[in-house]
Amino acid sequence: MWWNTFLNIIESNTLQNVLLGISLIVALIIGVRQISLNDVVELYAIEGDGSVLIQNVGTRLIYIDKYIFNGKVYLTDSQILPPTYANAGAFYYVNLPGRDNPENHISIEVFYHDLDGRPWKSLIEGDKETTRWKIRTLPRTPAKNKQ
Repeated sequence: MWWNTFLNIIESNTLQNVLLGISLIVALIIGVRQISLNDVVELYAIEGDGSVLIQNVGTRLIYIDKYIFNGKVYLTDSQILPPTYANAGAFYYVNLPGRDNPENHISIEVFYHDLDGRPWKSLIEGDKETTRWKIRTLPRTPAKNKQ
Protein backbone atom coordinates (compact mmCIF):
# COMPACT_ATOMS: atom_id res chain seq x y z
CA MET A 1 0.00 0.00 0.00
CA TRP A 2 2.79 2.43 0.83
CA TRP A 3 4.41 1.31 -2.42
CA ASN A 4 1.44 2.54 -4.43
CA THR A 5 1.57 5.90 -2.66
CA PHE A 6 5.27 6.21 -3.44
CA LEU A 7 4.69 5.36 -7.10
CA ASN A 8 1.88 7.93 -7.30
CA ILE A 9 4.20 10.62 -5.91
CA ILE A 10 6.92 9.74 -8.42
CA GLU A 11 4.48 9.73 -11.32
CA SER A 12 2.84 13.00 -10.31
CA ASN A 13 4.33 16.47 -10.54
CA THR A 14 4.58 16.71 -6.75
CA LEU A 15 8.12 15.33 -6.60
CA GLN A 16 9.22 17.57 -9.45
CA ASN A 17 7.73 20.60 -7.74
CA VAL A 18 9.42 19.75 -4.44
CA LEU A 19 12.80 19.30 -6.16
CA LEU A 20 12.29 22.54 -8.08
CA GLY A 21 11.49 24.37 -4.83
CA ILE A 22 14.59 22.96 -3.13
CA SER A 23 16.81 23.93 -6.07
CA LEU A 24 15.39 27.48 -6.05
CA ILE A 25 16.10 27.84 -2.33
CA VAL A 26 19.67 26.56 -2.78
CA ALA A 27 20.21 28.96 -5.72
CA LEU A 28 18.94 31.86 -3.61
CA ILE A 29 21.28 30.98 -0.73
CA ILE A 30 24.26 30.71 -3.08
CA GLY A 31 23.36 34.02 -4.77
CA VAL A 32 23.06 35.91 -1.49
CA ARG A 33 26.38 34.45 -0.32
CA GLN A 34 28.09 35.45 -3.57
CA ILE A 35 26.82 39.01 -3.27
CA SER A 36 28.13 39.23 0.30
CA LEU A 37 31.54 37.95 -0.84
CA ASN A 38 31.72 40.64 -3.53
CA ASP A 39 30.58 43.33 -1.08
CA VAL A 40 33.84 44.23 0.65
CA VAL A 41 34.74 47.06 3.02
CA GLU A 42 38.45 47.48 3.78
CA LEU A 43 41.00 50.23 4.38
CA TYR A 44 44.70 50.27 3.51
CA ALA A 45 47.27 52.84 4.61
CA ILE A 46 50.68 53.84 3.29
CA GLU A 47 53.18 56.53 4.17
CA GLY A 48 52.99 59.70 2.15
CA ASP A 49 55.08 62.84 2.39
CA GLY A 50 54.69 63.49 6.13
CA SER A 51 51.26 61.84 6.21
CA VAL A 52 49.54 58.51 6.44
CA LEU A 53 47.45 58.03 3.30
CA ILE A 54 44.31 56.02 4.02
CA GLN A 55 42.67 54.44 1.00
CA ASN A 56 39.41 52.52 0.62
CA VAL A 57 40.46 49.29 -1.14
CA GLY A 58 37.01 47.73 -0.76
CA THR A 59 34.16 47.79 -3.24
CA ARG A 60 31.76 50.05 -1.30
CA LEU A 61 31.62 53.73 -0.56
CA ILE A 62 32.48 54.40 3.09
CA TYR A 63 32.02 57.32 5.47
CA ILE A 64 34.79 58.04 7.99
CA ASP A 65 33.18 59.07 11.28
CA LYS A 66 36.29 59.66 13.37
CA TYR A 67 39.77 58.42 14.07
CA ILE A 68 41.82 58.15 17.23
CA PHE A 69 45.45 59.13 16.70
CA ASN A 70 47.71 58.08 19.60
CA GLY A 71 44.80 58.43 22.02
CA LYS A 72 43.42 61.75 20.74
CA VAL A 73 39.99 61.73 19.03
CA TYR A 74 39.51 63.55 15.72
CA LEU A 75 35.95 63.87 14.36
CA THR A 76 35.59 63.80 10.58
CA ASP A 77 31.82 64.33 10.16
CA SER A 78 31.30 61.26 7.94
CA GLN A 79 33.99 62.18 5.41
CA ILE A 80 33.26 60.24 2.19
CA LEU A 81 35.97 57.92 0.90
CA PRO A 82 35.15 56.27 -2.45
CA PRO A 83 36.59 52.87 -3.37
CA THR A 84 39.83 52.78 -5.38
CA TYR A 85 38.19 51.21 -8.43
CA ALA A 86 35.97 54.31 -8.73
CA ASN A 87 38.63 56.88 -7.83
CA ALA A 88 42.18 55.58 -7.43
CA GLY A 89 43.45 58.94 -6.22
CA ALA A 90 41.06 59.26 -3.29
CA PHE A 91 42.90 59.29 0.04
CA TYR A 92 42.21 60.52 3.54
CA TYR A 93 45.35 62.17 4.93
CA VAL A 94 46.46 61.99 8.56
CA ASN A 95 49.56 64.02 9.39
CA LEU A 96 52.48 62.19 10.98
CA PRO A 97 54.45 63.65 13.90
CA GLY A 98 57.01 66.23 12.75
CA ARG A 99 60.74 65.60 12.57
CA ASP A 100 61.33 67.33 15.89
CA ASN A 101 58.71 65.16 17.61
CA PRO A 102 60.32 62.32 19.60
CA GLU A 103 57.44 59.91 18.92
CA ASN A 104 58.56 56.80 17.07
CA HIS A 105 55.29 54.82 17.15
CA ILE A 106 51.82 55.76 15.98
CA SER A 107 48.44 54.13 16.38
CA ILE A 108 45.42 55.22 14.36
CA GLU A 109 42.04 53.61 14.95
CA VAL A 110 39.63 54.61 12.17
CA PHE A 111 35.87 54.32 12.75
CA TYR A 112 33.69 54.31 9.64
CA HIS A 113 30.44 52.96 8.21
CA ASP A 114 29.34 51.69 4.81
CA LEU A 115 26.27 52.47 2.69
CA ASP A 116 24.17 50.05 4.74
CA GLY A 117 25.14 51.82 7.97
CA ARG A 118 27.24 48.88 9.20
CA PRO A 119 29.93 50.23 11.57
CA TRP A 120 33.56 49.15 11.11
CA LYS A 121 36.94 50.00 12.57
CA SER A 122 40.46 49.53 11.26
CA LEU A 123 43.72 49.78 13.17
CA ILE A 124 46.73 51.36 11.49
CA GLU A 125 50.11 51.28 13.22
CA GLY A 126 53.45 52.71 12.31
CA ASP A 127 57.01 52.69 13.57
CA LYS A 128 59.64 55.25 12.68
CA GLU A 129 62.70 53.74 11.04
CA THR A 130 65.38 56.43 10.74
CA THR A 131 63.71 58.99 8.44
CA ARG A 132 60.75 56.91 7.18
CA TRP A 133 57.70 55.36 8.78
CA LYS A 134 56.83 51.67 8.38
CA ILE A 135 53.02 51.61 8.23
CA ARG A 136 50.89 48.49 8.85
CA THR A 137 47.16 48.13 8.33
CA LEU A 138 45.35 45.44 10.29
CA PRO A 139 42.16 43.81 8.95
CA ARG A 140 38.93 45.65 9.69
CA THR A 141 36.63 44.47 12.45
CA PRO A 142 33.00 45.28 13.18
CA ALA A 143 32.65 48.25 15.52
CA LYS A 144 30.21 47.97 18.41
CA ASN A 145 28.09 50.85 17.09
CA LYS A 146 28.46 53.88 14.89
CA GLN A 147 30.71 55.90 17.16
